[in-house]
Amino acid sequence: MPNPQHYIFIDESGDPGKPFALGADGNKVPTGASLFYILTAICLDSQKLFALEHELLLIRQKYGFRSEIKSTIIPLTMYKDLLGIVNSLSIPIYYRLIDKRIYKGQFATAGHAKLHNIFDDYNLSKLVLFATRKEELARAEVAIDRADRRMYKHDYFSGFDKYLYERVNTKTIIRIEHITHVNSEYVNAMQLSDLVSGALRDYFTAKNKELRQVIDKKYLYKIW
Repeated sequence: MPNPQHYIFIDESGDPGKPFALGADGNKVPTGASLFYILTAICLDSQKLFALEHELLLIRQKYGFRSEIKSTIIPLTMYKDLLGIVNSLSIPIYYRLIDKRIYKGQFATAGHAKLHNIFDDYNLSKLVLFATRKEELARAEVAIDRADRRMYKHDYFSGFDKYLYERVNTKTIIRIEHITHVNSEYVNAMQLSDLVSGALRDYFTAKNKELRQVIDKKYLYKIW
């Protein structure tokens, strides 16, 4: 039998903006950007993707929930049931959490010729590279939550895609073959990625430690 197709679904929590600017007196002034930025990658083969769709449908029916599944609007009990799918289907999840208060890298393009937002592009590509290497993937499809900031000079994502291909693939190893920028409202697996990002955010900000603890640690891999 042929090997199943592999997919990576990526969502984020927070924003890629710089959290502080220098005021006229030289002191740091909050910009309103989030202090944390979390990128989450859910890795599925075609069989697990089908099973995930089935499990999500059952939970939707259980709670009579018809809207888009978002971490900010679903009941806590439903949230926990949905996160439990990670354990029941043994879904590997890779995430990169950046505390922007101590981040030493760049936040803006700084005149870079290729990137729209060097902070976002660099950290997302690092996550994809690590996940594909760890899972030993070849010719995977990557689905990323659509964000207009990734449209470099309104090129409809082609500049970002080119950067990601170059960062992850080599001349002899094609780890990712296709990249799609999607609206999470229409992709169930992306909605699960949003839930995991939200659970990780609430855990590290101490807002809610329960949700993160639903997921078995053996399925979570932190990218440093």
